[in-house]
Amino acid sequence: MNNIHEILGKTIGVIYTFEGEDALGFEHYHIWQSDIISQWLLAIQELKCRPLILDVRTFVDKAISNTLPTIDYVLNLNCGGCELSPMALVPSVCGFFHIPCIPCNSTAILAGENKLMSNLLAQATGIQVPKSLNSEIPGGIFRPLNLGSSMGVKRNFSSQIKGLYQEFIQGYDITTPIVYNPAIHKMDIMPTVLYIGETDDVEWYLGEENKNLRSGFIRKTIYNLSEEVREKYLNLVQNLSINTFCRIDARIKCNSPSDLRQLLTKPLQLKDIYFIEINPMPTVWINNAFSHSFSEIQQTDHFFTYIKELEHIVPQTTLHNFLLSSSMLAISTTM
Repeated sequence: MNNIHEILGKTIGVIYTFEGEDALGFEHYHIWQSDIISQWLLAIQELKCRPLILDVRTFVDKAISNTLPTIDYVLNLNCGGCELSPMALVPSVCGFFHIPCIPCNSTAILAGENKLMSNLLAQATGIQVPKSLNSEIPGGIFRPLNLGSSMGVKRNFSSQIKGLYQEFIQGYDITTPIVYNPAIHKMDIMPTVLYIGETDDVEWYLGEENKNLRSGFIRKTIYNLSEEVREKYLNLVQNLSINTFCRIDARIKCNSPSDLRQLLTKPLQLKDIYFIEINPMPTVWINNAFSHSFSEIQQTDHFFTYIKELEHIVPQTTLHNFLLSSSMLAISTTM
């Protein structure tokens, strides 16, 4: 971690979503847009870097017309609940002009955010996926092909938009942030977060309404994933060439709360989880799963070593300066 001081003083382009866009999904993103951007701007300031704030269209226009100031890194915030096609635009432009893009490149977005593709990749990696169902079979769960933030996720089939209709797995939703760890020079697994609905019902799932309202559930933390689960997760991330941060969502299969308690008496096994999706562009906010996971990092975790090192630079270690600095270091080690 000797090069941690080398990331200070850089210019970071903060590229947020399309200005004035009213397409499907952007309304959801605008709910938290100011909060999201402000936390990243604070992290940039704490790392003694300089922000350059642009919306997507202005960034692309300036890049093409050769009027873009020198930028060392781009922080791509064009994420959330938007369609897949514009999500890859920013990293594509970055790739053309050789600007490092955080958190991922366009390949990772197109493969990871497309649920059909990510399910196939997860299955090829050795992670269980729910079986596909015929549209006439009731009781399954429908997930739109490209939308994020649980938009359009619902029980039973929907033919209005393209998506996956799969077997519904009784149990509980979990999410696992995976982040580059400068202390060990590779991607590492943060504490897994368990979602439990207010009714503690194995039929409950984290849907669009609960995400929008940020209510109707509680979060708990799982510290022990089996080595097999950890290996498969990291293999999937590597196969998508993600080297900064991402999130994998899955479902623990069980029949009752007592079954869950029994499962969690030991490290979570691969046979007990089913893949939902990988999110190579997770929205990072002070009150979501990433934040909860970060707050639960223990002194025995490899991440704690880096956090203590980062404390020599920033006034206070936060989720955002932790992710931004580790991402910059991840990129600088591969350049």
